Amino acid sequence: MKSKIILVLCVSILAVIVLGLSIAAIRLLGSNNIISALLVTAGALSLIIISYNVLKREIGYLKEGIPIDDERSKKTRMYAAGYSYFISIYIWLSLLIFQRFLDRDDILITGLIGMAISFWASWAILSKKKGLV
Repeated sequence: MKSKIILVLCVSILAVIVLGLSIAAIRLLGSNNIISALLVTAGALSLIIISYNVLKREIGYLKEGIPIDDERSKKTRMYAAGYSYFISIYIWLSLLIFQRFLDRDDILITGLIGMAISFWASWAILSKKKGLV
């Protein structure tokens, strides 16, 4: 039951995000900013495609009776968080070295995006690794 609630919550959040991106794209088209509107639309479409594949896999697992948070996925997230924390320290140190050449907002955005990408990359590598549990 908990897995179904999590799945419905994820689909609801995805629908709100896609709706917000669609509204942003329509407003950008209204202000004659076509390139930005196309980029937002491409981002929304890629989010839909990636989410469809993930949700299809999770629904298959749910039908088989495998819970969303099994021991392996918890351990994978734990190890991925550790590796991404280690990587993010070096990202922030390198950004602090180049702080003379960047604005404060650019440093903050680049650091946060770098942390998210490092977590995603760590999770992607570790989820394919055998013998984690």
